[in-house]
Amino acid sequence: MDRTKEKVLKFLPISSFIHNDFWHKYVDIKMDIDRLDENGRQIQGLLQLSQNSLPLLQIDCSSLNSTTLKAHRGNYFVSKGILLNYNTIESFKQRDKKILLKDQSQRIYKELINQQCLANSTDILKFFVISFSDLKRYKFYYWFAFPAPANLIYSHRHLSLQASIGDDFKLYFLEWLESTQQNYQGLSEIFFIYKPNVGIQLLQNYIRHAEPSSNFRDENLENIYFCFYDTIDCANDDLSTPLGWHVRQFLFYLTLICPNIAEKTTRWIRVCNAGPGEFSFSGASITLPKHLSNLTDIEDWVGWETNDTGRYAPRLVSLVENMDPKCVAENAINLNLRLMKWRLVPTIDLKAVNTTRCLLLGAGTLGCNVARSLMAWGVNTVTFVDCGRVSFSNPVRQTLYRYEDALNGGKPKASTAAERLKEINPAMAAFGENILIPMPGHPVDSTRGIDEIKAVMEKMTKLIEQHDVIFLLTDSRESRWLPSMLAAFHGKLAINAALGFDSYMIMRHGYRPPQYESQGNTMHQETSNGFIRIDGANLGCYFCNDVVAPGNSLKERTLDQQCTVTRPAVSSIAASLAVELMVSLVQHPQGFGAPAYYRTPRSDPSSIGQEPEGILGILPHSIRGNISTQSTMITATERFTKCVACSSFVIDRFSKEKEAFIIEVLNSAKTLELTVGLDYSIIPSKNEDQQDDIEFECVWFDSE
Repeated sequence: MDRTKEKVLKFLPISSFIHNDFWHKYVDIKMDIDRLDENGRQIQGLLQLSQNSLPLLQIDCSSLNSTTLKAHRGNYFVSKGILLNYNTIESFKQRDKKILLKDQSQRIYKELINQQCLANSTDILKFFVISFSDLKRYKFYYWFAFPAPANLIYSHRHLSLQASIGDDFKLYFLEWLESTQQNYQGLSEIFFIYKPNVGIQLLQNYIRHAEPSSNFRDENLENIYFCFYDTIDCANDDLSTPLGWHVRQFLFYLTLICPNIAEKTTRWIRVCNAGPGEFSFSGASITLPKHLSNLTDIEDWVGWETNDTGRYAPRLVSLVENMDPKCVAENAINLNLRLMKWRLVPTIDLKAVNTTRCLLLGAGTLGCNVARSLMAWGVNTVTFVDCGRVSFSNPVRQTLYRYEDALNGGKPKASTAAERLKEINPAMAAFGENILIPMPGHPVDSTRGIDEIKAVMEKMTKLIEQHDVIFLLTDSRESRWLPSMLAAFHGKLAINAALGFDSYMIMRHGYRPPQYESQGNTMHQETSNGFIRIDGANLGCYFCNDVVAPGNSLKERTLDQQCTVTRPAVSSIAASLAVELMVSLVQHPQGFGAPAYYRTPRSDPSSIGQEPEGILGILPHSIRGNISTQSTMITATERFTKCVACSSFVIDRFSKEKEAFIIEVLNSAKTLELTVGLDYSIIPSKNEDQQDDIEFECVWFDSE
């Protein structure tokens, strides 16, 4: 054959287009699954071959699916690739792109030929993309590569299809196309073979990767036509216009896996979509280069895509301009939390924290600080209960209020605090209820007052039923009694935070859900390492150490005794510990019912520091601290069977009498003592005191 008329084949590069939804989905995968992994993730795209345009690879959110994409139109073909995301912009920039292209190209084609055969001819379409994701600013740097050897030369000359096969190919092709559309499964063949008088054949029927020497060994190459879809209209029956880059990958594949056609002239048919249901065809004779027996022999590769300016450089996309600012804020808020899973606490369940509904009784100094910490942890639902108004002394200590909130008599604290949370994080579901909590020792005798108490009880009951955790943050002891009792009655977790001048106390109440069944009279048991274990259901509440009922603590008190006078930083410490205790409980396998431990004096000193803990550390029953001595004490106590708040005596009587019992308690705190029997049992005999003595040791940290 006269090769003087042969020309060198030229190829049109593939362009890429990434839809924004791809990056949105990848952010979640990066944060929750891939994290610091740089080994690469399998992705896929759709190669679009439209008339008279460059081949276009489209990537969207479905490209990250594990199931194979379906090309729903005839000019779309599935292409599989790899996403290599770097953890730092420095590694993305400094990586040697020539070496990277070589390494990834060899890896891609090695994986391809290690398959027994092609599952579909689109398996030949290969790409990879490197990227760096700036997750704080929602900026994504990326660079596509469509690898092919640089030094392989393919020459061609014109082949008249009309003279060689006439209209037979068109008839066979349209018949095959109709049959495949009837049995269409979304996987179109982009490359195929035509044999005169036989019809359209699939590549996998002729090519086996395990035995390259047998491929086309017994075939007459004059009766084999390699066919491919392309983009440029070829009605002129000529290959003078460049071919798509995907054809270059196909030619290399044949050079690599079919030694029997190397350095030989092969016949080709180019199929172009000329419109709906219309196709044009052109023919050519293409001479393949020398067979390549080893991928590692190929040193030089090409395929990097140019950017919008035509330079070989990465592209940059910023999603912030097209995102709702509220969505950006919500994602940014959750970013630091999700980063915990990368190294520090991989097993933390952030969704469990996010969906925990918190009721904050008190919107003062403690309430504001607790709310801010809950918001920082990603808690989405917070409800404030308070009856006060913002005064001029509040904003400096109560961090959700401003000077303007104190003008004109002051805004209601509960609703103002809720509004401020939503200003900080618009995604928060924050609510405020203006409620004066009924308190023992604060009598109610008028009919109007009784009706108000019933209405408040209905509201309080509904609020406690709707929330998972109840924070007791009010400024008096007696205001904590009713919420403590209701939390025990409805099986909700209560967490108490109380302040002194330079001290604080955090306590979680015993947790007995509605379905709880008592395991007998034993409240505690000794562990093998010298700890006493108290089940979460048997932990004491705020009132379990009391031998008298709470009363009116504000009566006949001077101003400094009525106000909460504390060193300013104490509330921040207490609020933080209360929230951290809640989050730790959420993460524990037993949840709010997690046990607490204390050490006995006769325990083995060598076991110090071996207290069982959850993924975020120990889960104490109570934490008592003093900033004057810079000390913290961890204690645990069992529930008191005659507790005025959580004992079965109180719970059973409330269950029967409801508001009538509450009103009686409000009018006389002595009612509680009579209900539980404290009036005759508060002073045990010496023998009883010795028999019932429970030995325990407080664990001190950072003490002087």
